[in-house]
Amino acid sequence: MGPNKLARNVECGNKNEITIRTTTRRTRSRSCNLEFTGRPPSRKNIVSMESYRHQDERETKSDPTHKTSSPFCPQVVLTNRNPADAERRTHDHHEVSLLARTNRTTSIRCLRILTVLTLITAAIIVATLTYSFTRSAELDQFENEYYDAVVKVQQAIVAGIQDKLNVAKTFSAIYTSRYGTLNLWPNATMPYEDFQDQATGQLEIANGIAISFNPIITTDNRAEFEAHARESAWMLGAEELVTRSCEDDTGAKCRIVADGIFRQAPNPEGEGIIYIDDPGYSPSSRFPFVMVPVWQIYPTQINWKAVMFNLHSEINRQRALDDMLQYQVPVLTALLHLVQHDEINPSSILFYPVFDQLEGYTNDWFKKVVGSISIVFSWDDILKQVLPSYIEGVVVVLETSVTDEMPKQQWTYDVSGEVVNLLGEGDLHDTSFDKFEVQVRTSTLQEGYNDDEVLGIEENLITYNMRIYPSIRFKKRYMSSKPFKMTLVVVCIFVLTSAIFLCYDYLLNHRQNAIMSFAAKAGRIVDNLFPTNVRDRLLRDVENLHSLNVEDNVDEEHGILRHDDHPDKRQIIQKLLSVMVGKKNNSCGDGRTLSEVSEATLSHNTTPIADLFQDTSIMFADIVGFTKWSSEHNPQDVFHLLEELFFEFDKIAAKMNVFKLDRIGDCYIAVTGLPEERTDHSVVLCRFAHECRSKMYDIIEQLKFELPGVERLNMRFGIHSGPVIAGVLRGQKTRFELFGDTMNTASRMESLSLPGRIQISEETAKQLISAGLEHWVKPRDALIHAKGKGEIQTYWLQIDE
Repeated sequence: MGPNKLARNVECGNKNEITIRTTTRRTRSRSCNLEFTGRPPSRKNIVSMESYRHQDERETKSDPTHKTSSPFCPQVVLTNRNPADAERRTHDHHEVSLLARTNRTTSIRCLRILTVLTLITAAIIVATLTYSFTRSAELDQFENEYYDAVVKVQQAIVAGIQDKLNVAKTFSAIYTSRYGTLNLWPNATMPYEDFQDQATGQLEIANGIAISFNPIITTDNRAEFEAHARESAWMLGAEELVTRSCEDDTGAKCRIVADGIFRQAPNPEGEGIIYIDDPGYSPSSRFPFVMVPVWQIYPTQINWKAVMFNLHSEINRQRALDDMLQYQVPVLTALLHLVQHDEINPSSILFYPVFDQLEGYTNDWFKKVVGSISIVFSWDDILKQVLPSYIEGVVVVLETSVTDEMPKQQWTYDVSGEVVNLLGEGDLHDTSFDKFEVQVRTSTLQEGYNDDEVLGIEENLITYNMRIYPSIRFKKRYMSSKPFKMTLVVVCIFVLTSAIFLCYDYLLNHRQNAIMSFAAKAGRIVDNLFPTNVRDRLLRDVENLHSLNVEDNVDEEHGILRHDDHPDKRQIIQKLLSVMVGKKNNSCGDGRTLSEVSEATLSHNTTPIADLFQDTSIMFADIVGFTKWSSEHNPQDVFHLLEELFFEFDKIAAKMNVFKLDRIGDCYIAVTGLPEERTDHSVVLCRFAHECRSKMYDIIEQLKFELPGVERLNMRFGIHSGPVIAGVLRGQKTRFELFGDTMNTASRMESLSLPGRIQISEETAKQLISAGLEHWVKPRDALIHAKGKGEIQTYWLQIDE
């Protein structure tokens, strides 16, 4: 190694003192370490070393077994290492160092984990023992109170359904006893005073909303019944049923008994419903020619509009009435929303059959259902006034059975003392309390049927099941904070110990975290400045540059390495950043900055990073009127506009995989077809320009009140397609640049375009036409004169049209 090269490979530092530590391995077994400390060797000494090396080479050629005893390393076989071996040895040394650091990091991490696990284990054991003993007694009290509440709810549900069955049975027997022997069915009308006296007491016992008698009408006896109804309307207790209460004589909005049996239908002229004459036919029913009109109802004053309404015409009531007629048993409807309620309140109707004869007067096989008693009730009324006031938060899930004709319905209630709140539709109970579930099944077949009859009939009826659960609110009443306080003491000890340990660990790792943070930030800067493939090539060049430096640090005369440091990724990125941003600190001893040294080294020791891309499209976009507008506004407003606009352009570019090349003032430059080649580069860039133009208008519209005069601004766009040279131009500030006629032509397309228009070159237009997008292309009316091109034909891009 000559003097100049040796001097060039000396690390930047104090000129007056340098340390060179070298190591040479013999080919077989012996080794020698040589270390100089102090002032750098003089040129005379270096020349002497060179002379000694040449003398030794001559002696070695004449005698291959010759061994030298140099003044620098006695009895060392001098070998000439090639660069590949030096690089491999340096790489192996780096791997060994990295493995050692990894092992140390793993050991420290294991020690941390072991310490934390020990603290956690001790805390868990003590906390668990403390918590379990104090919580056990509270859980016992909670469960006892809950199951006591469940018993009360069960009894209330069973009693509520049974009371309604008893009332309906009594009312049915009253009608049968009065009119059964007279054989007047269905023309049975109880005087209003008698009906009111009977219904008042019975409805109170049943805890219902309304009670009514509903005769069974067929097409054979409909005319007879409607005639009877007209004659008996005065007995129903509501003048509105005799004299029409509105001016609508058609009966579409208000009905009287004389209008006959009716049903509801959608209003053909708008929203809502209207009343129409019942046709006497329900195709979805098992008894399609049966009608069940409401006849006598209590309380009459608030329910008179329901008189003569065919219950059998409504699908939910129809299903229950069909079951009653087929099996001649009391039945429940599915859940309904009643007109009496302004808010959603799940309700049902109990239909109890009215027979033509009392039991015992004739054979039960020949009994005939001639009507029904209906009791309308809300399920929340059954659950009210069941629990004592101190019990809160019992959850009851009400659900119907599933049949072929009716899907399951579910509603959830919260029962707290005498208050019942509807939580909503569906099963909304807390699933963490599933193990406390208690079910209550309701049945309308409780008396007078054997088990086989019940099993054969009930599986076809709509039945209800109530599932009862506790809630968090219920549980909190019996769960105190004492176990948590005891546990908190243990946790505080653990936290205090852990805090001390973490503080120590933080101080230990602070430097490493700072280094990693710097590397991450530097990496993000590099990622934003270069395409992925260019960035990777830059990093490889820097790594190769360091490898060359390591190779140069191998003493060619003695075959020994004078410097054993190897940079990590942070050092590589730092060196690359110093080249890109022209970093001025960290100056070397010769007066040059670190960036200047790195630029010179990269430029002379690595191959230029440049490629030719044959198929690309380039877009220039410039804000028209920006110079004048910016001179009239403060810098903050100017940058606010540019940031808002170009930020949106960047988002569109990321979405459409368009590479943003640069922003020069108010000019935005983008390219497709590089760094990854693509065949549709012109189509994609045209779509991108169209999207950017639309977004530009949106941004101006948003900012027109915040930035006065911004509505006068516009943008012009220019696109050209062709080959381009792309690469990294290294210098004071390294940048990724494009060169070639394509760039110049694209710039001409933009500068010669018009505000709000996208001008494309003939090459781009041809590619769009080849892609089947000729409707995007519109020739410009006149040729334009482009500098260096002469008169050329250009085109307007018109995607909207």
